[in-house]
Amino acid sequence: MKIHTMLRKLTIYPKLTVTFLVAIVPLFAVSMQMNRMGAESVREEILSSMDSRVSYNMGSLEAEMGRIIRLHRQYVQDEDINKLSMISSILPYYEVMMMQKRVQNKLWVMKNSNLYLSESKAYIPAIGKTLLSLTDEAAMTEQEVSQLQELNRNQVSPVVYWQGKLLVNSIYPDPSYSAKPPSYILQSEIDHRGLQAFLRQMVNAGREGSLLFNENQEWTLGSDPNDGAMESVKAFVKRQPTDQRFGQGRIEIERVPYFVTFQRSQLLNMDLVLYLPEKQVLGPLDKYRTWFWILSGLSGAVVFAFSYWIFHLIHAPLRNMVRAFRTVEKGDLTVTIQHPNYDEFQYLYGQFNSMVRRLQYSIQEVYESRIMAQQSELKQLQSQINPHFLYNTYYMVHRMASAHDLENVEKATKYLGDYFVYITRNSSNEATLEEEWKHTIAYVEIQQMRFHRRIEARIDETGLERYGSIKIPRLILQPIIENAYQHGLRSMARNGIVSMSVSGSSSGAVVVSVEDNGEALREEELQAIRAKLDSASDGVEEKTGLLNVHLRLLLKFGAGYGIEVSQSRYGGLKVDMKIPFSGTADDEG
Repeated sequence: MKIHTMLRKLTIYPKLTVTFLVAIVPLFAVSMQMNRMGAESVREEILSSMDSRVSYNMGSLEAEMGRIIRLHRQYVQDEDINKLSMISSILPYYEVMMMQKRVQNKLWVMKNSNLYLSESKAYIPAIGKTLLSLTDEAAMTEQEVSQLQELNRNQVSPVVYWQGKLLVNSIYPDPSYSAKPPSYILQSEIDHRGLQAFLRQMVNAGREGSLLFNENQEWTLGSDPNDGAMESVKAFVKRQPTDQRFGQGRIEIERVPYFVTFQRSQLLNMDLVLYLPEKQVLGPLDKYRTWFWILSGLSGAVVFAFSYWIFHLIHAPLRNMVRAFRTVEKGDLTVTIQHPNYDEFQYLYGQFNSMVRRLQYSIQEVYESRIMAQQSELKQLQSQINPHFLYNTYYMVHRMASAHDLENVEKATKYLGDYFVYITRNSSNEATLEEEWKHTIAYVEIQQMRFHRRIEARIDETGLERYGSIKIPRLILQPIIENAYQHGLRSMARNGIVSMSVSGSSSGAVVVSVEDNGEALREEELQAIRAKLDSASDGVEEKTGLLNVHLRLLLKFGAGYGIEVSQSRYGGLKVDMKIPFSGTADDEG
């Protein structure tokens, strides 16, 4: 509705502009969506490619490392190594030397059978040497042996980081199960340069990068050791759940967005990561997007210029008509406009003048008809208020008189007289809330004389002093409390409660509440009562009780006021009568 109202207030020029924009904006929206979909498709393809590359290279790395681990397991059972470590002291010197040579040959085979090994060693304490693939060196120190044993006990990866080297160690006997000094130690050193070459072959041109790291051992290898993005990428991967083997994400490093893909190796307990700047992938698309916005701006300028040209051609006659419409909008239906030329605008002007005349007559006729209909309906509704409880009151007075209870006879006739005076006063269709309250109290006092043994009336007049001067329709409150006596408390043999109070609400309305502790209402019954109240103005011939009150309040104050029902704090029905406090509608009765 607000947009519609704004469009109605626009002049011809912006309307023309909006019309042209409505015509071309969908085309630009489709183009923008296609550009976005293209960018998204490229992004998905790149991420899929990164994932495939990481998975392939991780598989290749695991295969190479697995070959090293299997050779270590094989050499642990090697006959020459076992003899050298166990019985070399009793064997002839020549035989010992031949066994050393054979072990070195096996170490040479191990070293050259793998892309990522720089050296393989076998430390054998029994011969006091550390055998290499081509030579030998001094034995390991006790401190070095102790450190390697400690690493073996705590390691969770077959690859350990020690003294700046990446190593695969096999110690016999296993320190995790035996405290004996080692008989021999097999050790393969992984070539850093080989791993860096492996990482470099993963990446393409540009600022794309890769890295391999073990967060528990705090070592990191990258395709470019000087790349400042490595630490941020590494931190991102570390934040991912430890049980997540694969992952992708987007991060910002110094305000530059990066795509990151990683995979964790359960065999090696390492993370292989590939990352690249988003701009490297989507940069060409940004150029197309720039040209798109330039074209959009030029198109918008053409639309504004063309709209202004058309507006200028028809501005004068339309300006007169717009002014006339604004005059009518302000409520002046006496306006007429003339056009000197014999063209389409003369026809429009004539139809406008005819429309204004017909509108003036129609508004007057409809307004008068509505006022008469509302007055007639309000009179009819008021006439339906029938004090049907009076015959019971007369019988009560008769019994009191028969019992010579003159004091109560005097009270009852006094209340009954006040009741009749109020309902037969027809000088006005309105009364103050205080007057209506006193009339209702008279009704309650009469009922209490009848039912005082089984019903207690609780009247709270706290808010009456503040809200008592509010104007409301006459005979509007008594039917609500009458409904409580007739329906809510009819079956109560004792301990019945009816209460009445008046208070303000947070919405600015005044609420008069009537509650009882009659039979508890189910939610279905409450919904049925609400449905009847909602349909109170749908043309039902006879409306009494709550429906009568609700419809009269709707006629008087409009939507938002009337009757609302809910569960009472006493267990029965609660009826809230909502009326405005800041001002009342004009009396239409």
